[in-house]
Amino acid sequence: MVTIITTPGAADANSYVTVSGASSYHAARLYSDLWNDADPDDQAAALVMAAKFLDAMPGAWTGTATSSGQVLGWPRIGMLNRNGFPIASGEIPTALKDAQSEFARQLLGSDLTETNAIVAQGINSLSAGPVSLSFQQSQKEYLALRQKDAQNAIIPDAVRMLLVPSWLGDPRDEEAKYSGLIAEVL
Repeated sequence: MVTIITTPGAADANSYVTVSGASSYHAARLYSDLWNDADPDDQAAALVMAAKFLDAMPGAWTGTATSSGQVLGWPRIGMLNRNGFPIASGEIPTALKDAQSEFARQLLGSDLTETNAIVAQGINSLSAGPVSLSFQQSQKEYLALRQKDAQNAIIPDAVRMLLVPSWLGDPRDEEAKYSGLIAEVL
């Protein structure tokens, strides 16, 4: 049995939301049977897994962790909500809890972490009539795309939509440094 620990900034925290909080999220959405019918232990395990994968997502998170001892990526300093207002440094935003709850429900339905066979084989495109198949152009390109696609495929689109776009950005990505800037031409 997994014990959910949601204390913001704690060294032993393993989830942003409780099972009860996730159940409240699912009570207000359609197609929640996977969550509602699941065993509470499976719900807890899915929440822990969802938190780990959200934190491991490429580009998670902008801002700065509030403590060097915290295990999870949140709480953070310097973050804004969807409307542009500051999030208190010890707060776990509702949008993140909702995204984790949605992800946990989807994890209960299938193994989203399983490697996509098409990506694993390096197939770049596939056509049906008069059969066409192409592979990545180079080993380096193949490996880079495979890693990116595999990481991105794990996080469902519905989960990404619940996250605030300004929270995501990979500081290792040189292009990302300039993506939100507006330059004035003199």
